[in-house]
Amino acid sequence: MEESNLLKRILFLAIISLSGFAASYYFLKINPDAPVANKSDDAKNGLTVVPLLTDQFDFENEASATSEKAASGTKSIKLSPQTEYGCNIKKAITDIPAGTTEIKVELMCWSSKAITGVYVLSIDDVEGKNVLWDSKPLAYSATEAWTKQQLLFTLKPEFMKAGNTLKLYPWNRAKEEFYIDNVSVQYLGLGVAKPTSSNFQSSTNFFFDFEKTDGLTGTESIKETSAHSGKKACDLTGGKEYGPLIIKTVSQVSSTPLTKISASVWIYPLTDKPNAVLTASITNAKGENLFWDGKSTENKPYKKNQWTKINAGFNIPSGKVSFEDKIQINVWNKGRTDIIIDDMEIVYGESASKRGEPSSVDFSSIYDKKFIAQKNKPPFKTVFFQKQELIKVDNNVFTSNDQFIVGDFVKDKNNLDELICIKDGKATMYYFTPETHELKVVLKQHLSADSILKSIKKPDTYNDNSVFKPSDITFVGDYFGNGKTEILKLNTDWRFDMKLIDKTKTESSIIANADFKGYSNDYNPKYYEFTKIISGRFFRSSQSSLLVISCNCADVKFDGIHCNELENLNTLPNSIGLYSIENK
Repeated sequence: MEESNLLKRILFLAIISLSGFAASYYFLKINPDAPVANKSDDAKNGLTVVPLLTDQFDFENEASATSEKAASGTKSIKLSPQTEYGCNIKKAITDIPAGTTEIKVELMCWSSKAITGVYVLSIDDVEGKNVLWDSKPLAYSATEAWTKQQLLFTLKPEFMKAGNTLKLYPWNRAKEEFYIDNVSVQYLGLGVAKPTSSNFQSSTNFFFDFEKTDGLTGTESIKETSAHSGKKACDLTGGKEYGPLIIKTVSQVSSTPLTKISASVWIYPLTDKPNAVLTASITNAKGENLFWDGKSTENKPYKKNQWTKINAGFNIPSGKVSFEDKIQINVWNKGRTDIIIDDMEIVYGESASKRGEPSSVDFSSIYDKKFIAQKNKPPFKTVFFQKQELIKVDNNVFTSNDQFIVGDFVKDKNNLDELICIKDGKATMYYFTPETHELKVVLKQHLSADSILKSIKKPDTYNDNSVFKPSDITFVGDYFGNGKTEILKLNTDWRFDMKLIDKTKTESSIIANADFKGYSNDYNPKYYEFTKIISGRFFRSSQSSLLVISCNCADVKFDGIHCNELENLNTLPNSIGLYSIENK
């Protein structure tokens, strides 16, 4: 009897189990996308969701960054009523690890009040058509403090096609004011978990211009001297052998085994045949050397009294290196020749992309293969028009509505151009005084300016469609002061895009992107609604400069061409400035 009951129980349990298995099978068959909770196969293989690649952005070397606030370092990205979109992080799908299913964005945000901005992920196909757009709110409610934000985006395989491009950027849709810094982008997928350190820092890109000594060891050679940028550089003259050291533990710059370090530095030899080495070394806690490599200037054409950049890429034997080991980067003046060094950049791991311009650590060195530039195709280098000083205008205020004629109308010893301003039917001639940085009135005619306006030469048009667009505004001048004529072209169809062009009778070649610097706060002329550029030899007779009038418009229906009522904003005041390219 007991055996009979036992058999019945076993049979009953078997039926229940089989019924459950059948139900599960049927459910999964008609719902193939239903989630399966059991991931024992992945666990068996030691797989879990891990960062396959991490890009770090501290914006210390970003042209559009501001120095008003920073979560770390000295710079951050500012969003304001005049800045709707922040720094655009762009990456080709082919540069994203295969198997990436999610993207985790971590960033620091600061605001004086609650904001409603969002962070956007978008993917465009090879023709530039958007195929995916997603946004996550920047849920910032704290005030007057840097707050960490964590955002997670899901990626489906159908969007991860070769030729597609991924973009990440903040959208200031309500035109509020806030700051973003230390953006970390993690590409997540199944992989083997790696040990991490609690001391992991957010930045793997470091830039040292030697204006400050933070993060440097052995700084006695840094002083005010001939510098590649700023006022200070490292002076290795008089037999000095070593420049400053940059020391980091592996755990400070990487949460995964480190396989690559890239570095660059600008060198200014004061003698012929400099013999300097850009070095990288790794030592353990016992002081034992695990790795050493260097890139030398010896027997290479580094010209005397000229800035030249040395680039190096170091492949690290990650199997021999632990997270507690120390990495040291420095310049060894092996030959003890007289040299000056400046503007060192170090990238631990793969280099992070930056908006609109190439990394200053050349890809030809990083990836150990030759980069072949294509004519009139980016990336282009950037040259800067440096602001000389604020311009004071005698008895008048220029606006971007005014018409101007430039020429050497008054023959005198300085051979500088004069400026005729046509405003409200009156023509006024000005000359520039370099000593006081003022525009003084030469002659004022209270008469109809129609005849003068007819003499204004229309901008030249160019037929090279690969370089010029019909909507381009062009300015001809000798901007480098070398006796050679260049064309500066400005296009604002999509954004403020300014380029220098070298044009011959047969072809046109883009020399560089052009931008401004030397302005206070964030008052870059390209941020204004209404900017007028006048080219002339105002500052030096041997070099063309730009007189730049920057205004904002209060018109409800502003067409971008003529403004009836100007608006002077406290956060972006109207200004007039004189800019020239500073040649070292």
